[in-house]
Amino acid sequence: MNNKKLLYLHQYYYTNASGTGTRSYEFSRFLSKNGIRVHIITGTEPEIDTTCTNLFIHSTRTKYSHKMSGRRRVLSFLTYNIKAIIKGLQIGKIDIVFATSTPLTIGFPAVILSRLKKAKLVFEVRDIWPDIPIELGYVKNKIVIKLLKKFEMWIYMNSQKIIVLSPGMYKNLANKGVEKEKISIIENMANLYLYNAIKHSKREDNIKHKFICIHPGTIGHVNGVDYILDVAREVVKTDKDIVFLLIGDGKEKKHIEKRVKDENLVNVIIKEPVKKKEIAKIIKASDIGIMCVNNKYSILQHNCANKLFDFMAAGLPILINYEGWQKDIIEKTNCGRSDIDPRAMANTILKLKSDNSLRKEMKKNSRMLAEERYSNILASKKLLGIINNL
Repeated sequence: MNNKKLLYLHQYYYTNASGTGTRSYEFSRFLSKNGIRVHIITGTEPEIDTTCTNLFIHSTRTKYSHKMSGRRRVLSFLTYNIKAIIKGLQIGKIDIVFATSTPLTIGFPAVILSRLKKAKLVFEVRDIWPDIPIELGYVKNKIVIKLLKKFEMWIYMNSQKIIVLSPGMYKNLANKGVEKEKISIIENMANLYLYNAIKHSKREDNIKHKFICIHPGTIGHVNGVDYILDVAREVVKTDKDIVFLLIGDGKEKKHIEKRVKDENLVNVIIKEPVKKKEIAKIIKASDIGIMCVNNKYSILQHNCANKLFDFMAAGLPILINYEGWQKDIIEKTNCGRSDIDPRAMANTILKLKSDNSLRKEMKKNSRMLAEERYSNILASKKLLGIINNL
C-alpha cells in the first residue's frame, strides 16, 4: 500500500469543470487513486473533486490573467510564492514536493519547502524558461538575464527529478549541463475519456453546415495567430464554406479582431474562451485542428501545447506552422502536416476538404496516436512510476 504524501504546487490548477489546461488535474486524480495523499496549493479556486478521498486543495486566491501588465504578473507570482510557503508549512510531514511551471518562479517555494520538509523535489518544466522571454526580447537587462539563468540552474540542482514535455526541452536542459539521468519526458496528454463521453456535436446554427478549422487557446504574441488570418485570406478566394474558428483570449486579441474587420475576413469567427468540457464538444464537432506559433522564433517549436492532444483525442487532422518534434510525429503517422507558408496551408485545407478518404485516414490515425502513445492513463502511469522510484 502506497502511503506517500505529496505536496503539489501549481499556480493555475483547474479541473475539467472549471478550466482548460487540466494536466495537473489528471495527474493529481491518478496519484490520489493510487494511494498517494496529494495536497495541491494553487492560486485558483477550482471545484472540489469529491470522487478523490486522497486529494486536498488549498487555494492562495491569487488573481492572475494573461491581460495583466508585466509588473502585475510578477506581483502575482511573488504573492503566490509567499502564500504557498506559508500554506505548505501548515500541511505537516511531506515526502515529495512536485512543482510545475510556468511560471519558473514556482521553483522558489518548491525548493524552500522541499528543504524545510526534508522532502524530495520533482520539478516539471512546461515551457523553456527563461529562454523564451529572453529570445523574444521580453527580458533585455543583462543582469536580470544572468540572475534568471542562475535561478533556473539553482532549481535544477535542488531537484531529484526533472520532467519535461518534449524531446526539444530535454535537449535544452541537457545542453545546459543538467544530468541526463535526472530528466524524464512526459508529453501532454490526450483526455480520451472526455472525448469518448461526447455524444452530440456542438455547432452553432451559423456554421452548422460549414467546414470548420479550429484554433482554441491563447491569442498572444508567441501564438502567432496572424498566420491563421493569412491562411483564411487565401482560402476565401477559392472556398467560402471553410471557416476559421478562434476561441480564446490574450493580448493580441484586439489586434486580431481589428485585422478581421479591416480585411473583411468573413470566414474568421472569434469567440470567448469556454471551459474544458465545452471546448471539447466544439473541437470534436470541427473538421481540422490548427496549431501555430510565431515561427520567427525557432525555440517555440519545442512547445507541447494541450490543443495538440485535444485534436488527437477528438480524432482531427492536425495542421501546424513550425518544424520540430511535432512535425515529425504528425507527418510520420499521417495524421497531419506542417506548412510554414500560409498559402501552402491554405492548399492543404482545400485538399483535405475535397478528399474525403484522405481526411478520414488522418482522423483515424490521429485518434490511434492518442490511444497508443499519449493517453491520460499512459502519461499518469509514467509519473506514478517516477514517484514510486524516488
